Amino acid sequence: MKKYFAALSTTALICVAPHALAASTADLTVTGSITPIACTPSFSSGGIVDIGKKSSGDLNQTSNTLIDTTPIQLTMACDGKTLFTLKSIDNNDGTAFGSGFGVGLDPDSNPLGQFTITVKTATADTVPVQAVGSTDNGNTWAAQNTLTKDTLSSVAATGTPGTRIEVQNLAMALEIDTYIARADSLNLTTEVAIDGSATIEVGYN
Repeated sequence: MKKYFAALSTTALICVAPHALAASTADLTVTGSITPIACTPSFSSGGIVDIGKKSSGDLNQTSNTLIDTTPIQLTMACDGKTLFTLKSIDNNDGTAFGSGFGVGLDPDSNPLGQFTITVKTATADTVPVQAVGSTDNGNTWAAQNTLTKDTLSSVAATGTPGTRIEVQNLAMALEIDTYIARADSLNLTTEVAIDGSATIEVGYN
């Protein structure tokens, strides 16, 4: 409503004073802050999920196949309590058949499959908390038990998912589910490497 009235006022001014000059300058403002707090995230097992070799004969021909489920721990240690976000980056973006993280392409450049990251439990400073996500760059938050490449993630007190809490030490029990696309959509005449990779980036806001 304020923008509407501002537009009307500008139009009226132009009509009354047609010879008024337009402004010849524009202002740019850069804001923010530097925090003294730093957080270090890490995965158990060095962040490696090795599912070994799977036979193409064990894959579903006409539907996706879940070939592996592996638990892994994500921890984060900070110098002090802080609000934080976790941004999940797909290092093989464009190779997933769905909304998960890509695991590479077959010899014909078809998406081989994908893996997903589910948050099973989370604790902040030894207290159980709720995993939350934001699809609007952190403006609003809601309960979300996955780490996905199109949302920011964080934690909130149990029962109040809309409000994040400050954390110093975080622990998340994660589950990595790896899927292979329907076999009849792939070229599996030769051995194909499963090559999935994601980066978790910590933000301070």
